This record gives sequence, C-alpha cells and structure tokens, in this order.
Amino acid sequence: MLKSDLFRTRNNSLWFYWIYVLVATVLGVGCSHVSDGLIRGGRAIDAVMDKAESIMDNDAASADSLMNLIDSHSIRSKERLARYALLYTAAEYKNYQPVTSDSVIMMAVRHYSISNDMDYRFLSFYYLGCVYLELDQLTDAAVALTQAEQLVDRINNKYWEGLLYSQLGDIFNESCDFNRAEKYFSMSESCFKSADKEIHRIYALYSIGKTKIYMHDFRIADSLIQIVDSKAENIGDTLLHYDCLYNRLSCALHMNEVDTALTLYNRYVSVNEKPSKSPGYLEIMALYYNLVKDYEKSESYLAAAWKCDLSGTDSIYLYYLSSLISESKGRTNESLEYFQNYISLQNENMRAVLSQPILAAQKEQYRMLAENELLKSRHAKTTLILCVVIFLHIIVIVLVTYHYKKKHMKEQLYDSLAVVEELSGKIEQLKNQVRVQFHERHDLSNRLYSMYFDFESHDKVTKQQLTVTINNLIKDYTAPDSVKKLDALINESYDGIMNRLSDEEIGLSDKEIQLLRFSFAGLSSKSVSVIIKESPQNIYQIKSRLLKKVKRNSEELWSTLNNIC
Repeated sequence: MLKSDLFRTRNNSLWFYWIYVLVATVLGVGCSHVSDGLIRGGRAIDAVMDKAESIMDNDAASADSLMNLIDSHSIRSKERLARYALLYTAAEYKNYQPVTSDSVIMMAVRHYSISNDMDYRFLSFYYLGCVYLELDQLTDAAVALTQAEQLVDRINNKYWEGLLYSQLGDIFNESCDFNRAEKYFSMSESCFKSADKEIHRIYALYSIGKTKIYMHDFRIADSLIQIVDSKAENIGDTLLHYDCLYNRLSCALHMNEVDTALTLYNRYVSVNEKPSKSPGYLEIMALYYNLVKDYEKSESYLAAAWKCDLSGTDSIYLYYLSSLISESKGRTNESLEYFQNYISLQNENMRAVLSQPILAAQKEQYRMLAENELLKSRHAKTTLILCVVIFLHIIVIVLVTYHYKKKHMKEQLYDSLAVVEELSGKIEQLKNQVRVQFHERHDLSNRLYSMYFDFESHDKVTKQQLTVTINNLIKDYTAPDSVKKLDALINESYDGIMNRLSDEEIGLSDKEIQLLRFSFAGLSSKSVSVIIKESPQNIYQIKSRLLKKVKRNSEELWSTLNNIC
C-alpha cells in the first residue's frame, strides 16, 4: 500500500446499505424533500453531513456517496455551504476524484478562516493544501499547510496533526530540503503514536527512512526501513514490504555491501514476479550490476531509465546515480558533470518550490480574504442605504446649484469677462518670463525638447537637425574614454565583472558585451536598444540567449549575471 493510498482508503462494506437507510430516514423530515435523487432542505442536508463526517476517516467511500446525494444549489445558509464545501472536498480527495480547481474548498477557507471553530479552520487550510498538491502547485500548498500548522496548538487531534506533518514532509522532500522533511516526518510519527494509529506510524517511519536515503545516510536509513519491513510483514502489507526491499537493496548497494545486496536482490526479484519498466526498478538494476562489475548490463539499465517519463525527483536521482556509475568506471570528468547537474537541480527545486518571500507575503492572505467576505456580508444593507442617502443629497445639491447659477448668471458673466481680459495680459507676460528662465536654467535634455517643441522660439530646429545633435551626444557618452570609465565603475561594483566578460574563453562579441555593460549601468531596455541599434523587443531575447551562452562556458559567471540582470 502506497503512502497516498493509506490516507485515502476506499472501504467497500455494508455502509452502502446504511446510506440508503439514512436517506429514507431524512425523507421523513418535514422541511426536506427529494426529487431526481438529490436531497434538499436544511435539516436533511445537516443529517447527511453529520453522518458523512462521522464516517469520513474510516469509510471515505460511503462518505463520498453521501455527499454526492446533496443538492448543493439548494443550500442558502453560508455556514451550511461552507461545511458542505469542506466535507465534499475531503470526501472527493480521499476517493481519488480528479481535482481541477480550488474554487470549492475556498468557500470553506473564506468562512472558517475567521470562525471560532478551530477544527474546521484547521481542516479548511489542510484540504486547501491537499488540493494544491493535487494540482501540483507546491508553493501554494506550502502556504496553505503552513497556515494550518499555525493552528495545531489550538486543536486536540493528534491524528490530524500527523496527517498535516506528513504532507509538509512530502513538500520539503520534493523541494530537496531534506533536513526539514525529516523533522516533519518525525513529528508525524510522534503524533500517530499518540493517536494510536499504528499503520500510519509505520508509514511515517518509512518516510523518515526514505528521507535518510536522500540525505545519503544509508546506514540509519537501512535500520529504519528494516524495522518497517518487519512490521509490514506482520500486518500483511505486501506492497509496503516490496517497497522496503527496494529501498534496503538501494542502501546496501550504496554502502557497497555485496553479500547483503545479493541476498536482498534475490528476495526483491522473488517478490517482483514481472520485471518492471519503472525508473526505480531500472535504476536499482543499474546500480546492482555496477556493484557486481557487470558494466554492460549496468549501462543497458541506465540507458533504459533515461528513456522513461521521469518526474523531477527521478531526474535528480538519476543524475546522482549516473555520477556514481561513471566514477566507478574511472570516468572522472563525466562523473563530475553528472554530479554538478545533480546539485544544480536540487538547488533549483529548493528555490522554485519553496520561495520564502512568497510564503511571507502570502502569510495573511486567507485571513484578509475572509474578512473582506465578512465585511461584504455584514454591511450590504448599510451600504445600500448609504448609497440611497448620498444619491438624494447629490440630487438636492444639483438642483440648488442649478437654481443659483441661473439666477446669478448675468452678473457672473460680466465679472468673468473683466477678469479674463485682465488675466490674458498677465499670462502673456508670465509666459515670456518662464520661457527665458526655462532656456537658461534647465539641463541639456530639456533644452533639446524645447528646441523642437517651442514653436514661438526663433531657435527652433528641424527634426533631422535635432536627431544629428542627439546622436552626437550619444557618441560622446559611448566613446572609448567614457566606456573605460564606465567599465571601471562596473568592475568596482561587481567584482571585476567586465574584465571577466572580456575573456576570450567566454566567447562574447563586442555587441553582447556592450549590451551587458549598459544594462549593468542601469539603463532601460529601450535606451540600450537605441545604443546598440536593436529593437526594444529583441533586447529581452538577446539577454536570454546571452545568459545561456555564458552558462555553457562558466556556471559561476552565469550565476553572477543571473543575479545582476
């Protein structure tokens, strides 16, 4: 049984009989009715949801069937609708129903994030995180589950805490932050132990063992997984037993324990009746034959693994495995290249999946969302009344103003004409003074604009003349002496970056160096496009190609440029 299967188990039993007994019972409730097979009415819906919630953890299939009997469009109460959204999402998630959006669970999040019901608030954020995991939005899942984590001290359910910590551990494993993953899996195991959930505890120990493998602590990983393997055999969990054999064989191979590996290999092959085409099977076979020095088979299995449809985690591990196999064959350069890719992908995953600024920025977003919903609900009538009052005031003011203007229009007209006549002379004088001060005091760029746009000026120039003047100024600013000074400033600011870019091994053209120079200087893409005579749209494409070119020649220089540009 896989770990995901453990938390979402479909139990087929006599519960379906009791479902229909329950439906028949709620039909007798006076305020409810059923048509086209759907349940409507507040009391009937509450009775169905109460029953579904009570069996959710032990019989998710029956709970899902119950929730699908409810006509959600007939629900009018916001409290009831939020509870329906939460239980419906939980039942669908536990029964592997496809998830396409977070719209349903967000109804529960908006309502319960400011509710005094701590259990439902916790569950709403927890299942929001589960939905984002299904949608492969790991950063959003981490935010939602972190919100749930802040509530664990305010609920009294160690089982739910264990589920939360398991999900967080999976996220940190996916992001290659294995120390934090191990911490959460350990907390999960402790919670399941307190909740007396032995099977869940076994799987938590298994997760810790797998994390230890990712941390290359194979000795501890093997001892933990050996304990899990014995428990799996006791409870008859053949799939977990198979997974334990696979991981113990992996540990033995990484520790170069040939005899142990041979024993585990024979057990693994006996359990695995049909050869698998999965990346994990191919990887373990490649590692095994590499240990026994059958390099031809090792290469064959490794090549087959590379051809599989690999997930992000499989790709990272396959680079590490390729590095080990290349090193064992004495191919040092090839091994180093694979290992660099392995480290690079790990760092990339850690940055992409768990961006701490994003987590900090979104820390209170769900609370703000819920408060906005609450304000809209509470103040809808008040807002309507206020709008009516304001509208009436506006009408009164408009009518009074119109009457007043009509009465005094002639007096104001004559007064206004006199003022306009007096102002026209003053404005003309001020305009001449301002124009003189403008030409004397403003900088070069303003004078250039003035030369072209001031139609009353005797110094007006044509567009062609102005273009020549501006091009000459640009040439002065980009002349060799100016460029040397600019390069000196950039080198001082960025640890000699211009000298390193001029290295022939990097292979950059003068135009490419020029683009980077003025980008470092802080010029906009539009200004850089004028200097190097490229369209602004092409600047972004050139930068992208330029970074890829540098990356092929110098990983360290590419990292520096990536942070600056």
